[in-house]
Amino acid sequence: MASTHRRRSKASMPVRSEIAAAEVLAWLSDCIHGGLCFVCQGLLIFENSQFAELVEGVSPRVGEGEHALRRRLLDDAIDWNARALGSRKTVEYTVADRDGRPLYYACRLNVVPYRGERGVLMVLEDVTERVVLAQDASHVARFQSALARIGTLAVSGLSAQALMNEAVQETAAALEVELCKILVPREQDGHLYIMAGIGLRSDLIGKLTIEGGTHSQAGYAIRERVPVVVDDFRRETRFSASKLLTEHGAVAGMCVPMLVEDRVYGVMTAHSKRVRKFNQKEQEFLCTMANTIGTVLERRRHEETQMDFYHRLFLSAQDGVMMTDTTGRIMEWNPALERMTGWPREEALGRRPAILKSGKHPPEFYERLWASIRAGHPFVERFVNRRKDGSEFLVWESVSPVKASDGTTQYFMAILTDLSEREQMLEALRHTEQVKLVGQLAGGILHEVRNPLIGLGSLATHLADQASLPQEARDRCRLIAREAARIDELLESHLGQLRPRPFDIAVCELPAVLDDTLTLLRPNLIKNHIRVKSSMAPDLPAVDASRAHILQVCLNIAMNAIDAMPAGGSLNVTLSPDVRRVPGVLMRFADSGKGIAGEDLTHIYEPFFTNGKAKGVGLGLTITRDIVERHHGQLVIQSPPGSGAVVDVWLPLKHEA
Repeated sequence: MASTHRRRSKASMPVRSEIAAAEVLAWLSDCIHGGLCFVCQGLLIFENSQFAELVEGVSPRVGEGEHALRRRLLDDAIDWNARALGSRKTVEYTVADRDGRPLYYACRLNVVPYRGERGVLMVLEDVTERVVLAQDASHVARFQSALARIGTLAVSGLSAQALMNEAVQETAAALEVELCKILVPREQDGHLYIMAGIGLRSDLIGKLTIEGGTHSQAGYAIRERVPVVVDDFRRETRFSASKLLTEHGAVAGMCVPMLVEDRVYGVMTAHSKRVRKFNQKEQEFLCTMANTIGTVLERRRHEETQMDFYHRLFLSAQDGVMMTDTTGRIMEWNPALERMTGWPREEALGRRPAILKSGKHPPEFYERLWASIRAGHPFVERFVNRRKDGSEFLVWESVSPVKASDGTTQYFMAILTDLSEREQMLEALRHTEQVKLVGQLAGGILHEVRNPLIGLGSLATHLADQASLPQEARDRCRLIAREAARIDELLESHLGQLRPRPFDIAVCELPAVLDDTLTLLRPNLIKNHIRVKSSMAPDLPAVDASRAHILQVCLNIAMNAIDAMPAGGSLNVTLSPDVRRVPGVLMRFADSGKGIAGEDLTHIYEPFFTNGKAKGVGLGLTITRDIVERHHGQLVIQSPPGSGAVVDVWLPLKHEA
């Protein structure tokens, strides 16, 4: 119902009745969205009910009267009444409703003619919803921009500290707050360490710790694992504002936990120096920012831990490791390579791997290397390298490209395995074989010499006892008999030295022996393109054996298998329990070579039988069978038609003296 009464403005002009005009305005008010009011020369001519509802729904400010907004509207209308006809403008008013919620009004002031004079027609509209939507859109845009910037910086390689500094600045600007900080609890006492902040004294960042616990807003958020919002610390009962917030004038604020994989990494806070209600979108933004920073920090910590592990692994590796850029400049050089080459890391960095060249490989060798790794393939080969002091050493070297996620080569890495000790061990085994050969030869010769010598001595003794012979002849026969006896004693002494000595029998783990065998022969297996497949029964019992001699048995058999597969193939090794006359363990070596001819199987244990091999003297299997038999075991070699050789070595669990 439109109001037709008139009210005196502050200009206090006489009131005149204008019934006809009021009725027209009342009719117009039904056609206009919003409150309608008409003022002429300081007199309120007309206002409709919507105008009255909008004005009277406003809560007065502190120190102002009940009708403060009405007075402001009339004062603005009187000021605008002096303008020319047709002048118009829109004035915005920010007020609050009776519950303290913000209201946004827009009033259009229009100068219109009225009975030969000028009046001001005011159209008052509640634009709160539109303003709030615009504000929300603006806030969302700011929030998205801040999150996008932090996301970009997170993948740019920026340091963790610089990233946190940027995060608090972006968050403070997006939320329009004066104070923002990131707190991380210390492990030893749970106190909160200020990692980054804005609006705080600069000397506090990175130094001050805040006491944790549920009596503080941050501690409460950590315990409850939910955002904690305070509109006014002066009315808060759950906890009190910290000394830091009080000193910096904080009145209201939010504190949210930084959750990473269901674990609280720390908290992020945003505080204002005035009473303020933070809406749901602002809380969600701060939570998203906090979780983003927490996730990035946790990932950085994990990467640093992983890099530290890789670095310690790099330093402790027993094999030499070298890394170069794509042009061949040395970038890394581990301690094992320092020991292996004599080149200190400081001197090797920046140089090229050519410092290890021995001159034993032709240029084509290195051309193949570079062609392989530049094509993205590894290069594996035996190298004869030169140390800093000029001495040579043998290595098994694997050079591989290190690629980025997009497949491009970033570095080259070389792993050098020193073969010097292995070559020395193999040489020792070869020497043992040769020494045993010499022993067998010497034993055979001594045995063949001693038998006729004994006969000669016996005959000379017989002749010395013949009375029919001259005394001189009999004396010479006695001399011959004495010398024969002396030589026999000397030969007996030498034969005693050549007889095999007892083995050092001890508990022996055959899987470990097999591992050592494959480790020693790995370069030969790789070079000859031989795949090894081993199968070991679980809970395999140990045997009583001489470990060194069983290792020699495995090496002899495996080296024969390698020789039988010059074009590559496979070697299958199995270990399993096997009960024969007593409990024991069966080692089976099966290769995919050409096999052994039937006529050769009967001669393979004979000394010096080589079956046409280019290397060796034909004593390997002779020695192998001797070692197995002295362990009271069995050695059986088979060669089924159309397949490779199968060598069975059976050893009893307990050694019988």
